[in-house]
This record gives sequence, structure tokens and C-alpha cells, in this order.
Amino acid sequence: MRNSILHLADLHLGAAPQPNLDERDRSYLVAARHQVLDRLAHWIARHDCPVGLVLIAGDLFDHYDPPSDLVATTRAALGKIAQVVPVITVPGNHDELSYAQCVYRQPGWPGVLVDAPQPRVVWQGDLAGRRCAVVSAAYQAGKVPPGQKLALPSRKEVFPRNGDDALLIGLFHATVADYFPRHVVQNERCFWISHREAADLGYDYLAVGHIHRRQEWLAGRCLAHYPGPPLGPRLSDPGSGCFSLVRWDRSQSRIEALRDAGLLGCAWKILEIDVRPDETVEQLGERIVGQFGDSLSQNAVPLIHGVRLKGHTLRPDLVKQLETFFREKALSCLIMADGLEELVPPDIEALAKEESLVGYFVRQWQDWKQAQHVPPAESTAVLYEGLLALGWRRTEGRLNS
Repeated sequence: MRNSILHLADLHLGAAPQPNLDERDRSYLVAARHQVLDRLAHWIARHDCPVGLVLIAGDLFDHYDPPSDLVATTRAALGKIAQVVPVITVPGNHDELSYAQCVYRQPGWPGVLVDAPQPRVVWQGDLAGRRCAVVSAAYQAGKVPPGQKLALPSRKEVFPRNGDDALLIGLFHATVADYFPRHVVQNERCFWISHREAADLGYDYLAVGHIHRRQEWLAGRCLAHYPGPPLGPRLSDPGSGCFSLVRWDRSQSRIEALRDAGLLGCAWKILEIDVRPDETVEQLGERIVGQFGDSLSQNAVPLIHGVRLKGHTLRPDLVKQLETFFREKALSCLIMADGLEELVPPDIEALAKEESLVGYFVRQWQDWKQAQHVPPAESTAVLYEGLLALGWRRTEGRLNS
């Protein structure tokens, strides 16, 4: 039974991939992102597919005037989907309708294209035996000021009679302002929306895009959800690794994360690694390889491996040495070190003379190391752990990958 909605947002098709990818990983990633809608079209055409409606909540493209081959592929895929189930597309801030060369100004966009700057009903139909209406609007510079709050029609306006069992859905490229500071939304080239107000007006679901991190909130019976891109172009924006299917029981919507490697076509596998100050490049490299396990060489779909380093290090060239470590092992792994700080080695004797908690700790550490004959690697690890716990910092700043 086609009783679910596929909620997509922020695919940013055509976005430049991670600049330092090797050629093989780059080709995997670009192809997977370029063809994602075609794979979805083939899946939706299957009789056992649960999708009865497709919502695209903005930034389908990374640019308002994307390459012609990408446009042709995307239109063809959406055309296939629209032959099976309704598909509704709302422009975002990257592919904004305001531009004269905007891709959405080309005639015959497949399915329903939202082009009005004020909220209105853009589609009504049936979903699993229930009446359903979608309210949407498209931000347009010159017609709507930045950070415009949406004034939504109520359930009674959309369903003036016998609408209690109907589904009311809002589809917007917007910031749900209940959960973000006002300064985040006030100058954005998109709308902002009140989740609580939408709930009070009788909405069952807010299908939103613009924020790339997958998250959801519930107000009353109204669920608001950012699906995030299923497959992002960069280590800093890898995507959620899944698609969002929205289902309903009689009273409440719920979101199912569809993790299908075949539909994704490619995936990021990213580790968060806390670096110890005294850790050598070889120790850190082997630790990373161990945590990745067989995925570095064996996987059902192409995986792009990445590591986000955090913590502290004494090695200013740690990132370059780590990249060399992986190259020498013929392994592909991207390194991001935005959360890693370089420490300047402490002057132990000077610290030991301090009449402070740090000085007391260092003197105790010296006595312990000498009395117990502690190996250098272990004693150094204890030293830095204690110093950092006590708030000692002598840093050169954050390392850049």
C-alpha cells in the first residue's frame, strides 16, 4: 500500500565534491549524487514501494542555473516519478526562482512546481484512503523580504467541511524558528516558520528543508522534520546516509529512516577520533585503521572514508604525516582537523615550582613516575591528561587539514 511520503531536501545536485578526493572516490561520489533521483524513480515504480507522494523541500540543485546534462537527468527522473505518484518541488535559496535564468523557469517542470510567494494549497489528493492537502510557498527576492515569517492558512480554511480525518502538510524551504536564534533567520533568503503556531493551526506535518542536519521536533500532533541530504558532497557536509519516509497511524505521524545502500549508491563512513597529546602518527593511524575495520577494503557499495580529529597534539604536522601514513598503506582516507589543537610542550620544571594546583599535580606526578618506574609513554599520557583536566593550556591554535 502506498501509505508513505518520501520527504527529500537539500540534495544540492551539482555541488562541487570534496576537493582532495582521489579520482576513484570522486567518480563514485559524483555518479551516486547525480543519479540518485533515477534510482529512486526505479524503486518508486515497483509495486511493493510504499511511497504515495514525494515532497522536495528546496535546494534540489546547488545553483539556480545548473549544467544542462544534470538538468536533463533530473527532469527525466522526476518525470518517471510523476507518472507513478505526485511529486511536488519547492525552490530553495540556492536554486531560487527569483533569477531570470533559474532552472525552474524552463517550461514543463515534472509534477507540481511551487512558484507562489505566499502560502497556498498546491496539491490535494488521497494518501492511503485519507484526504491530504499540501500547503507551500516559494521564497522570491523582491517579492518577499529576507527572513519573512509565514502566515499559514488554518485547517478550517483548507478543509472547511469534514476535515477532521484529513492530513494537512506544510512544505517549505524555511527555518523552524522555535529552535534557532532569531539572528540565524532574520537575514536568510528563505522563510521562517513557527512550529507551535503551525500545530495550533491544525497541521500534521511540516516538511522543511534548509538545515542540513537531520532532526525532528513534535508540537502537539504536528511533527516538523529536516531530513538533511541523504548523500552530501563533502566531509563537512556528508549527509544523513538515509531517506525519510513519513507514515501515519490514525493519530500521529512518524518518520522511518530508510537506509538502503542500493538507493544511496555510495556512502560516507566517518569516524570521530579523540587524539591523545603524546600519540605518535603510527599509533593514531593504526587506531583509525582498526576502527574502520574491513570497510577499508570490503563493502557492498563504495564507501568514502573520513576522519574528524579532535583533542590535542604535540605534532604540528600531524595531519600531513597521517595522510602520508594512509598513502603508504594504499588506503584512501580524508582527514579533517578543525577540532584538534596543537599543544606547546610544557616546561615541567617551571610548572613544578608553581604554588598552584597545577604545580602540586606536577610534583606528585614526578614522585609517582620515579617511585613506580613508570614507562615514558604511560607517564606522559598521565601528565597531559592531568594538566588538561586542571585547565592548563599552552596552544598554538587549531590545526587545519
